[in-house]
Amino acid sequence: MSARHVDLSQMPRTSAPSEWLQPGDTVEVSIATGVEKGVPSKWKLRLDTNGAVDVPLVGPVPIAGLTPNLASERIRDQSIQRGLYVDPKVTLSVEERRSYQITVVGAVNEPDTYEIPATSCDLMTALTMAKGVSDEASRFIEIRHSATAIADLANRPTPVGPDGVALVSFQQQAPMAPVVNVDLANLSSLPPQSLTLLDGSVVSVTREPKRIVSVIGLVKKPDQVEMPDGEDLTLLDAIARAGGTTLSIADKVHIIRTVPGAGQPVVIEASLSDARSGGVDNMRLAAGDIVSVEETPATVALQTVRSFFRVGFSAAVPGL
Repeated sequence: MSARHVDLSQMPRTSAPSEWLQPGDTVEVSIATGVEKGVPSKWKLRLDTNGAVDVPLVGPVPIAGLTPNLASERIRDQSIQRGLYVDPKVTLSVEERRSYQITVVGAVNEPDTYEIPATSCDLMTALTMAKGVSDEASRFIEIRHSATAIADLANRPTPVGPDGVALVSFQQQAPMAPVVNVDLANLSSLPPQSLTLLDGSVVSVTREPKRIVSVIGLVKKPDQVEMPDGEDLTLLDAIARAGGTTLSIADKVHIIRTVPGAGQPVVIEASLSDARSGGVDNMRLAAGDIVSVEETPATVALQTVRSFFRVGFSAAVPGL
């Protein structure tokens, strides 16, 4: 099964609400006390790894996990509790959201390095940015995290909400593994955390190995035939893709198949006349099969006659 046959909309998501402030976000803060002459000062501040901003005069205030309005209220409350202001008006707006650099490679339509907001940085978002998986994508995806990003995540304190309770969306249930192998066939059993991406993560969508059948012998175009993705290839289909038989009387076919665990390849005999009449000999082929349309005494005799007439006709006509 390839990724094209998987409903990726069922993939677990790890996104936090986009309005929540995150460590690494840049905000603009202003505090109006009513006694200023002119416009109140504005400061561009970045949330540190603890999720706090160091507001001038007020000091560090944890605001990660809050909306901008709630963050403004928290800064106001802290400034009053610390005896700095009586009734300040605090405004806070988001200047720049923290984003992660995510590289998507392999069987996707637009492999590249993408900048993804930290609040929605998961596997589904990365695949969407890369315009989805390509036709040759398998169901297996590898996610590699950088050691630095894993260490930063492990050392990051869990932000708390306005009620003082740790925010579940920021909590890590288990240490992040450096390599995560995802099987899209088991989406329902995947924990959302396993699909979380960190800064510098690399998403590699593996390609589905091509399923090849070789057609040789008495066919017009001996070649390797690629089996359709997710579909069966029958004996007659394979021969048709090789241009058909060179002789209409050709009938005997050997299908040489490698069976795992068997010491020698297995040879299956089939009849084209039986296959054409709807018989069991029009069997489904397996990847790696070699289909050989064999010579028989009848085909040898016919080729000999044809060769005789060609030679005789050429000798009878001058210049040929």
